[in-house]
Amino acid sequence: MATFHTHVIVDWSARSKPSPVRPTKDAIWWTAARDGVVDEPAYARTRHDAVERLADLIATEIDAARRVLIGFDFPFGYPAGVAAHLTGEASAHALRDWLTARIEDAGDNANNRYQVAQEINRSYPGIGPFWGRPESWRFPDVPTRASRRTHREAHPPERRITDLHARGAKTVWQLAYAGSVGSQVLLGLPILKRLVEHPLMEGRLAVWPFDTGLRAPEAQGVIAEIYPSLLRNEVRERTNKGEIPDAAQVRVNAEAFARLDLQGGLSPLFEGAPDLDADQRRIIETEEAWILGLGHEEALRKALGRPL
Repeated sequence: MATFHTHVIVDWSARSKPSPVRPTKDAIWWTAARDGVVDEPAYARTRHDAVERLADLIATEIDAARRVLIGFDFPFGYPAGVAAHLTGEASAHALRDWLTARIEDAGDNANNRYQVAQEINRSYPGIGPFWGRPESWRFPDVPTRASRRTHREAHPPERRITDLHARGAKTVWQLAYAGSVGSQVLLGLPILKRLVEHPLMEGRLAVWPFDTGLRAPEAQGVIAEIYPSLLRNEVRERTNKGEIPDAAQVRVNAEAFARLDLQGGLSPLFEGAPDLDADQRRIIETEEAWILGLGHEEALRKALGRPL
């Protein structure tokens, strides 16, 4: 029996302006697979629009007694020690609240993520750990390049445990340039809080693994961190001619999770990688999070089967 009825995969964006009216890459995309049947990918121009539409989608599914898995493609936590440094608590929840109190993200995508990154950098000795500032932007405490950071020995780790296991995963400290995820995290964590506390949710959403532990969750709706590049080859093979890569990415990943679930193989993914020790599991459950499917890539690939 499947663990979830509906599988939603979201490709997030940290754009500072609305995305173009005509659907484009490097914007917000998502799709839902219901009982293995995948919808056409949806496109949103702003984060505010996306949150409201996703909340409506999730609530509709839950109201219909359908369990929902929602995967977002940005890190859900920072390396161990960051939460305690900023909030006094070694807690991803505390850090999410701390960021939510500081991040300003307007309806037109205008935001203050570099101001917040600069505040965090100033809390550590030297320059860093955030980097990746366009040369013309006036945030002197955020260097343009990683090599310009100083007092690195006093900074937090570059990567989380899960990032060290995932081939090609970028550091959460990189705010801009190719493959960066740092800006998505700063703007994404407050979005998780908004979704969980949305009036339509009524306490029915849980964030894995912080609310659930590294085990198959029981909540009606579960939000999890994903990394679509786990299936990079499969996405490339299944991208249709002229299809926007982001749309193909959410479509193929939704199909993989849905098919694996229908085959009864999704639950083990919530336990993390088999080789995690007790201390690593504790850090993942309280501070860092884990990429759903990491360590189980072969199961996802087999569930997809051969491309049509």
